Amino acid sequence: LLFAAAAPPRNHSFTIASSSFIEINPNAQMRPDFPSHWGQPPRMQTRDLVKLPGDYGRGSGTLRNWILEKMAQDDKTASSKSSTTVAATWPDKSLIGMTGEEAKQHILDTDASVLVQILPEGSIVTMDYSLDRVRIFVDEVGKVVSQPKRG
Repeated sequence: LLFAAAAPPRNHSFTIASSSFIEINPNAQMRPDFPSHWGQPPRMQTRDLVKLPGDYGRGSGTLRNWILEKMAQDDKTASSKSSTTVAATWPDKSLIGMTGEEAKQHILDTDASVLVQILPEGSIVTMDYSLDRVRIFVDEVGKVVSQPKRG
């Protein structure tokens, strides 16, 4: 019987098989760590599965709301600093939490040559890459859930 004395490498998934060995999958997609200044995520969460904002993958609605709250706090903190250190325009400025229409207008004010599409989160889209297109994914109340980017 074999036991692993150390924790598995970060960002790798592992399974313990019945023959008592550990299989590590280095290609597994794991959620990136949250910024340390956010503290610990909520321990009690709902049992739903939703797309999380940013590049945090999927998780509960409770976790999604916590991430949005922390991102909003970060935006508020950043906006209170000097304007020379805060990005004033997209793509450097976070549009998460704005309405889809506000985000679209902000993007078009920055670059009027792009085609901006507002889509519900989880929409099926083509996988082609186009620098002339920006997709904005919004939740059920029309708020941006992930930072729009070209492609």
